[in-house]
Amino acid sequence: MALYFAARGHGRAYSSLSPDVRTEDYSTTSRVLLSGLGADELFGGYSRHAAAFVRSGFKGLADELNLDYQRIGQRNLGRDDRVISHWGRETRYPFLDEDFVAYTLSLPVWEKCGFRPDRAVPKHFDGSVRVTDPARLDAAKMALRLVAWKLGMYQVASEKKRAIQFGARTAKMETGAGRRKGTDALA
Repeated sequence: MALYFAARGHGRAYSSLSPDVRTEDYSTTSRVLLSGLGADELFGGYSRHAAAFVRSGFKGLADELNLDYQRIGQRNLGRDDRVISHWGRETRYPFLDEDFVAYTLSLPVWEKCGFRPDRAVPKHFDGSVRVTDPARLDAAKMALRLVAWKLGMYQVASEKKRAIQFGARTAKMETGAGRRKGTDALA
């Protein structure tokens, strides 16, 4: 649902950078939407990756990452492309670029993810805590977090990982009839 509304290209933007939450209308004529699909599958962003590491170490983590990458076409790619193309927009998947994927798959799993035997895997990461040391970043997608950190994007590097439906808040919606789930049909 988040991709459907993002691809529509107009709506209300909310800014909470100031004490007062501001909203403004937005509209775009862009014909291309960038998608982060593939980042979780290549860099260990799902909670099941942490569970695989706890259960079976780096070998189990590598197996789980491989499984996720192998089935990305059946699980997500076609669905996301169809939803976005409904609005006449095209999608680009930078994390699925063939050269990037080949390079990433050639890396040892411990260089992509921050899971370590001597480091507790956090059950919940509180994104409100200001991280001032890159060694304290969440282990999921560590390589990407370190790139953001190096670019000076400290808040992005520290951000709690959320599925798109939760980050976009479409999993919890309100209508005139009250609170709804993201799976409810919209009238």
